[in-house]
Amino acid sequence: MTDQPWPSELWSGEHGSMLPMTAGLIFVAFAIVALVLELSLLGASYRDVATVADLAAEAGAGSLMPSMAYGDEVTLDVVEAQIEAERVGTLWGSGDETVTIEVDTDRICVTVTDTYRPQTLVFIGVTEMTVRATGCAEPRAG
Repeated sequence: MTDQPWPSELWSGEHGSMLPMTAGLIFVAFAIVALVLELSLLGASYRDVATVADLAAEAGAGSLMPSMAYGDEVTLDVVEAQIEAERVGTLWGSGDETVTIEVDTDRICVTVTDTYRPQTLVFIGVTEMTVRATGCAEPRAG
């Protein structure tokens, strides 16, 4: 008769071998969930900044030069458009963002820049991200 190991002796070195693999899988699953959550929060932050930029640009585009308001060509009152865009940007913003306004007689563009501080990406060295959106508007006759 040959000396063959019993089946339990064949598998004796594999006890607990699934534990490191399961722990690694759980860590990877949590990392993926954290990344998805962080990306959705970053998207929400961008959406907020873009909304403020669009609202400020549309409000500024409503400031027409009174002497040109009833003709076929409408032009912006540059000073009033700047004031109105700043007012709306400050009113609807969170207070931490920077609002930059470029206006001429035909068009107004509002750029809003904010800082997003991620919660779960700190362990890889990401402490701040800049979120920037630009909204432009033109007055139209009609």
